[in-house]
Amino acid sequence: MLKNFLRSALGQTLLAALAAGYMRFAYATTRWQVLGNEHPENCAAAGKPFIGCFWHQRMLMLPPIWAHRRNLHMLISTHADGILIAKTIAHFGVKTIEGSTNRGAAAALRMMVEKLRLGEQVAVTPDGPRGPARKAAPGVASVAMLAQAVVIPVAYSVSRARFMRSWDRMLIPLPFSRGVMIWGEPIAPPATRDGVEAFSRDLEMQLDALCVEADRLVGLQAP
Repeated sequence: MLKNFLRSALGQTLLAALAAGYMRFAYATTRWQVLGNEHPENCAAAGKPFIGCFWHQRMLMLPPIWAHRRNLHMLISTHADGILIAKTIAHFGVKTIEGSTNRGAAAALRMMVEKLRLGEQVAVTPDGPRGPARKAAPGVASVAMLAQAVVIPVAYSVSRARFMRSWDRMLIPLPFSRGVMIWGEPIAPPATRDGVEAFSRDLEMQLDALCVEADRLVGLQAP
């Protein structure tokens, strides 16, 4: 019965509120350092759209960190977990685009391109919603190419955390930590579809490197 309630609209609304409350508490009690902030700021100052990319494992603290940025749209799948995530990030003013880089991709990709051409920001977990973990789906490269938008990889880590036993080994930050968020160098969109594969592999390497560096800076031992 409890399981059915948690899957109901009311149950998910309550869970989302609890999750958002915990995220705010963890964020507020953590001493944050942000590195590479000039990369998104330079794009914003020049009026250039960009796609923020981060691994599914490292998504939990990014909504409160990124919440000050206006007109942010995050690609979220339509399965049950995705609906809960959408309700949670809505507490931080983050809008959602329904779909994924694999399933129901066409409509979602068109919507992302439209938002980027309007000068708004898009956030994507290129290995979501079901993995494989840390493997970038080609949809991100396709959107970047069609919208002529750079991709900026981003990662965060905290000194006190737990890792879930989920497919992505989701990082759960604990309160009263030291935290770091790192924006990587912008990656230019592929010129043609022939460059999509190389672009995706480059994005994977940069995201992995950012996670390693963020973990090193706070002294976290990741699995």
